[in-house]
Amino acid sequence: MQTGIMMFLIGAIGALIIIRVGSHLRKSALISGGAGAGINEIDAGEAATLISQKGAVVFDVRTSAEYAAGRIPRANHVPLRQLPQRMESLNKYKSRPVLVSCRTGRRSASACAYLTENGFEEVYNLKGGLRAWTHARQKVEN
Repeated sequence: MQTGIMMFLIGAIGALIIIRVGSHLRKSALISGGAGAGINEIDAGEAATLISQKGAVVFDVRTSAEYAAGRIPRANHVPLRQLPQRMESLNKYKSRPVLVSCRTGRRSASACAYLTENGFEEVYNLKGGLRAWTHARQKVEN
């Protein structure tokens, strides 16, 4: 009987830990990796127009190796894992349109949610990421 009670208590404590950790992860889109509701997704053509006509700043949230292999011209390298530490230096872009890119659009969606939560006013996710950008024959710089 005591073994059953111990197992129940261990299970209950485990469930509480999972609930607490899950709650923490939902609070930070950066960690959860989810795009979340309200993310503005645009395709490569719309992104190119946003850059050329509205002067959007581009944040590339891929790894250093991915960034070095090719990127949207004049993209700022802001690796996703460094985003929280870089917020102070990025705050100057809060009132400008911001286009966020990665390889496929998943990491950039997380970054978009994080930027929006931190006061950025006009944030766009490149739908399909750099893959879609190059498929649309947009310029890439090394």
